[in-house]
Amino acid sequence: MVRETLMNLKKTLGFKGEGTKDSPVIIDDLGDVCVEFSIKTKGIYLVLKNLNISKLLILNSQNVVIEDCFIGKLDMARCRNLTFRNNSIITAKQILCRSCFFENNSVLQKQYAKFIKNTDEKRSFVGIWILLLVGVFYSHIGVGSLMVGYVNLVSIIMLLSGVLLSIATIYELILRHQANKIPQNEYLNFAIQEIEAFSNAFIKAV
Repeated sequence: MVRETLMNLKKTLGFKGEGTKDSPVIIDDLGDVCVEFSIKTKGIYLVLKNLNISKLLILNSQNVVIEDCFIGKLDMARCRNLTFRNNSIITAKQILCRSCFFENNSVLQKQYAKFIKNTDEKRSFVGIWILLLVGVFYSHIGVGSLMVGYVNLVSIIMLLSGVLLSIATIYELILRHQANKIPQNEYLNFAIQEIEAFSNAFIKAV
């Protein structure tokens, strides 16, 4: 489905490339248009160049290159082997992204430390443990009610909610454990920009 959609865009807008490693699909210079991108792909090699991007969402993807772009908001989750080069970024958030390469990018001062240190990922990790405790607590209440023969809709809902929540959080913990076995991201020559400079750039881009 992703490949078909991308191929349709190629025909409509004249993008170059076949989506392979040697011939990636290149989306390059759409003029003064400010666009949004949501990317979820592992099998297609994709390059974004010279674009004004108000929001860039990349989920569970790999083999994507973003260079010479202005990015208002960057959200990344569960990505591998992404390359960011010579971009200006206002806000950035990443969770469970590994083996990504950042070179000569600039970001707002208040975003820099949070992005480099994976603060959002660490916060989500704490949240996962809290939800796991809630799931175990709900399951305990539900099982306890069933064991004493006190069966009603509330106890069944508590049990099912607790079990499902526990399974979901355990799955997230497994994903984190697997991600930690993969090499960390590389950050080279990150520049820090003041808020005023980016605000003016964003206004011009829009």
